[in-house]
Amino acid sequence: MKKFAPLLIGGLILVGLIAYFASSQPGFHGWNHTYEVEGEDPYDMKVLYGLLENQFELEKFDERVEKELSDKPETAKGTSYLYVGKEAKYTEDEAWHLKEYVKAGGVAFIITENINDSLAEILLYGEDCSGLENWRGRNKAVAKEKVYASFKHPLINDHYYEFEYLYENYARAHYWRFIPPNAFCDSDETQPEYRDYPLAALGTFVDKEEKEYVNFVRMEVGDGYFYFHTNPVMFSNLYLIDTAGVEYANNVFAHIQTDQLYWDRESASRPPKEGEKREDKQQIAAKSPLEYIFSQPALRWSWYLFMSLGLIYVIFGAKRRQRKIPILETNRNTSLEFVETIGRLYFQQQDHKGIIKKQMHLFLAHLRQRYNLVIRDLDDKLIHRVAVRSKVDKEIINDIFVEYFRLRKTIEKPYSKVNVETLNNFYLLIDKFHQEVNKMEFIDKH
Repeated sequence: MKKFAPLLIGGLILVGLIAYFASSQPGFHGWNHTYEVEGEDPYDMKVLYGLLENQFELEKFDERVEKELSDKPETAKGTSYLYVGKEAKYTEDEAWHLKEYVKAGGVAFIITENINDSLAEILLYGEDCSGLENWRGRNKAVAKEKVYASFKHPLINDHYYEFEYLYENYARAHYWRFIPPNAFCDSDETQPEYRDYPLAALGTFVDKEEKEYVNFVRMEVGDGYFYFHTNPVMFSNLYLIDTAGVEYANNVFAHIQTDQLYWDRESASRPPKEGEKREDKQQIAAKSPLEYIFSQPALRWSWYLFMSLGLIYVIFGAKRRQRKIPILETNRNTSLEFVETIGRLYFQQQDHKGIIKKQMHLFLAHLRQRYNLVIRDLDDKLIHRVAVRSKVDKEIINDIFVEYFRLRKTIEKPYSKVNVETLNNFYLLIDKFHQEVNKMEFIDKH
């Protein structure tokens, strides 16, 4: 009995604490940023949906953007598109359809922390404004508990709206997203033709130090506009139950001058692959029993109790049964030995084809990591993007791909061979690219 006394006492204390906290809480709320349209948690969108439903002829997308907007460019004027969420996930075709919709006169309101890569590739390549390409839709963030939002319009720029971030009813530091200053072209008053820029700042927020950050912008595309807001949390239930939050949201959506509004619900989920059927959300929820358990307060606290008792048993019950842990030798760094072994293996086997494949694989991986390229097809479009971002002559890059395509015919044959001279020539082409990159970086620094 004495052996299990600590376990029993600890279990009783834990049960008492869980019962106390469970009885003292008014209700359960999930504090994750789910942004569900029908959700009633602090960071869901039920209140916003109700407000917009009273102002617009609201229609919810139940399919992907490409299907919903495929026939909309002809009737784009007088309608608007809205996405609110942490990250919109568009395919390249969907991003193209959305751009064509705006170009035809529609309005696209995208409230998200970062712009999707596919949409950023289509929109953010300004010929007269290099800042757009440097931006790439990746916003920066500042960690603050409280910020004060405002607008640039002269009629409402004298009022500030307070947003204090809460988590489990306590003020916490939150990463408030903002568009970096280098995304905007510098003004040049001596050249009037350059006064209209791709991005127009519409709204900002400041911290306690009164440092200003832009979080609401407009981009003109064709006959329509893209509006980007970088803080979807400002439109959640937590802030829209307050008068100031409602007034701020009304001032933001006052830029929508149309009657019909399409609310996109599906772009938060992963785009379906070709031939893949989209699963119903109830089926997805049914596959996750823990999701239902945590949605019910009684089951949730029972789960916590079960896990806590299991942890106490592991701490107290298994403590005396633990075997003596043997002393292990310090790990040696065998990286160089591994490299030497692999080198000898390739040298003995004379696998020149394998080395060429590895070189091309590493070269493409370098392009993805260094220049944030989406590489699907090795075509002229990819060569152009590499040349633009690396500032290397297009002919040097083209030589690499041409030589690889020529060698690939030989490489794919089962019993073909590649001599050392061909391998060396291919290596020199890739090395020439890296030398040009280093040369351009040296010139830029000096």
